[in-house]
Amino acid sequence: MLELPEVEVLRKELEKEVVGKKVKEVTVQTPAIVRPFHRNRPEFVKALEERKIEAARRRGRTLFLDLDADLTWVIDPGENGSLHRETAKQAAADDTHLVVSFTIGGALHVSDASDEPDVHTGVVATASALEAAGIPPDALDPLDDNPTWMEFARFLHEADRPLKLLLIDQSLIVGLGPVYSDEILWEAGLRHDHPSAKLSSQEVRRLYRAMQEVIVAAMKAAGSSLDEHEAESAIDDDGEVAEHLKVYGRAGLPCPRCRRPITRTRIKKGIYTFHCAQCMI
Repeated sequence: MLELPEVEVLRKELEKEVVGKKVKEVTVQTPAIVRPFHRNRPEFVKALEERKIEAARRRGRTLFLDLDADLTWVIDPGENGSLHRETAKQAAADDTHLVVSFTIGGALHVSDASDEPDVHTGVVATASALEAAGIPPDALDPLDDNPTWMEFARFLHEADRPLKLLLIDQSLIVGLGPVYSDEILWEAGLRHDHPSAKLSSQEVRRLYRAMQEVIVAAMKAAGSSLDEHEAESAIDDDGEVAEHLKVYGRAGLPCPRCRRPITRTRIKKGIYTFHCAQCMI
């Protein structure tokens, strides 16, 4: 489950590993991953092959690898996508949907082990990359935009939403999801249903500080997302919750702050929150 912290770690690794390299060969195993951007596989392959990668950017959970000729390679990993650094001769695994090799050696494998992969990728004009990726121009990126707490207070007041729903609304805040929205609210000591327009100045500052601290801590826990070992995600293959998470996935376990049991609450269809009823107000 990739959210903003893991994707930012991935962006930094891509900046180090692939910027400056020229694409040699592109193999698309699953046509559906390019369809949001292209009519077919050959169109995507033609657009990406022989292009040089000049920069690695991120907005929310979407990666943007800027190419020469004013083009950008967009990679939206979805909920379960991942990128792997491999040798040029490494065979694609069963869950690999895209293989991109480089002229000076090495390759990137884009994978998604879910039954219905939601990773998407394409090459678009750089000037319209955000629009092509479906990212609202006014949505807040908590890491890149870095507003002052007073600007953040105005944003919260104008949004006027329950905090959990606000934090995961990609039209308002890009990059956060079920995991770190819960972690941020716990760190700030604020309930998921607290109206954003009714926060006191002190509560705004707590939320503002918690957002920055949780994201930075999660980035440190993520490690390298391109190495053979995956970044430490929220839930590992054995169903265990990552150690750096305080409440997400820990229903019934003691709250790290007050030792009362953590609760899992259904907010609406498909949306749940992990919280402490005792110390979150």
